[in-house]
Amino acid sequence: MSRTATTSAFTKSKTLDNKYMLGDEIGKGAYGRVYKGLDLENGDFVAIKQVSLENIAQEDLNIIMTQLRLRWTSGALVVA
Repeated sequence: MSRTATTSAFTKSKTLDNKYMLGDEIGKGAYGRVYKGLDLENGDFVAIKQVSLENIAQEDLNIIMTQLRLRWTSGALVVA
């Protein structure tokens, strides 16, 4: 799929930091939702996890932070 065709699929989407375009929700879990994203600099697809930190117990917050660190150290980019 070309970059033009790919970008047009995201035209009604939200842009994050002028770097990523947020697409459709592709999953959700205990702490948030996962969206298909498009890196506007290179045209790569990414997964963007949106985490709500409201009313989260400290123990659960520690789990979330561990997951984010694991994703960062494995070479994945985490957008907060």
